[in-house]
Amino acid sequence: MPQIPFTAQERRLAAFCRVLAVLYFAAAAAFALLLQPPALLAGILAVSLMAALGTTCLVAATRPRERRHAVLPAVVAQLVTFALSAGFLLAGRRAPGLSAAAAVNFPLFLLTSFLYRSAAPGVRSAPAAEGLPPEAESPARIQLKVSK
Repeated sequence: MPQIPFTAQERRLAAFCRVLAVLYFAAAAAFALLLQPPALLAGILAVSLMAALGTTCLVAATRPRERRHAVLPAVVAQLVTFALSAGFLLAGRRAPGLSAAAAVNFPLFLLTSFLYRSAAPGVRSAPAAEGLPPEAESPARIQLKVSK
């Protein structure tokens, strides 16, 4: 059965997910190089988070039609990073990376959400159906008789 070519929106999502994967893996490598004993656990968690997000983006990039939902962890991580960074900034905390995290993650959240939604226009997620729909069930068998 021939594969239906990807739409322009699906190709755009796939390309964007590849770029995100490179960024997340680069961030994982940078965090790994910056690991310091006072915050070793936080650094290890940051590296694993970036590696996991890069992997989810690669999974979505390989088959954006079927696996576009794999990008949702990246969307949530971007939103949470922005919300926490902005919250700390509004509370008066001044740390070097907070402004950068807020400034980078909010546009990334908006762009990733837009590309995710546009890759499947009109498609809405729904819970899995229980069993087969009635039209998919096999019809009742008809017994034919031979008459003489």
